[in-house]
Parts: sequence; C-alpha cells; structure tokens
Amino acid sequence: MPNIIKFEKEHLSKINLAFELTQSGKDSLASYDDVIGYTGMDKDVILAIGGVHQMWNGVGEAWILVAKEGYKIPKTIAKYTDYLFQHIQETHELSRIQASVCASDVRANRYAQWLGFEKEGIMRKYGPDGTDYIRYARVI
Repeated sequence: MPNIIKFEKEHLSKINLAFELTQSGKDSLASYDDVIGYTGMDKDVILAIGGVHQMWNGVGEAWILVAKEGYKIPKTIAKYTDYLFQHIQETHELSRIQASVCASDVRANRYAQWLGFEKEGIMRKYGPDGTDYIRYARVI
C-alpha cells in the first residue's frame, strides 16, 4: 500500500505521467487554495495524486493523475482512489463530487463508473483540444 500524504502543489512537477500535462494544466490544478488532495508515494516516487476542488458548499470537482509507476499496480491505485473519494466526500460533507472524463478514453470511463460515478451527459468540445468529455457525478 502506498504511503498517503497531503497533496502539495510541487508534487505536480514531480509526478512521472504517461502523457504530457501542460504547464497551464499544472497551474490550473495548483491555482486553487481549497483543493482537498492526497498523494500516494512509494518511498520518494509519486504513484498518484488525486483530490477534489471544492466549488461551493456541498459540491466538488474530482481529479486524479496516475504516474507511470502507478499503472504497474492498478489494483492498489484503484483501492487508494476509491478510499480517497469516499473519505473526502464524507469528511467534507460533499453531497456531490463530479468529474470530467475524455469520451474517447475507454479505460478512464470504466474507472469512473467503477468508482461509483454515474454518467450524466456529454460535454461537446469541452477538452482543450476540442474533444468531447463525459460528465460523471457521485451523489449521496
């Protein structure tokens, strides 16, 4: 099981992602002071970062970044993520956590559904490159 620590903005520059996260994307995640987030570590290697940006009372926007190293232990990361969102939702009394997932990313869409997020609809041309995204939400 990874060592779970409080998310710090500098973790964004240290995670070894399988894709290119632009500087504006990193800045966007780091720009909020009200992010409730955690980082999963194996010694000094970041496996995953995830959290919720609290939009207003009771509602938050979920996000997660999985490192290349995290993809090697998918069951562990899945358990970590499930616990993460459950913990955040309960301790911060969020009745809704929503997430946006690229419509063409089959794996990420299955993952969101496995985490208990329900599909609400398609957000046309939502992505930075004009791709469609699917809006999911966990409502309690």
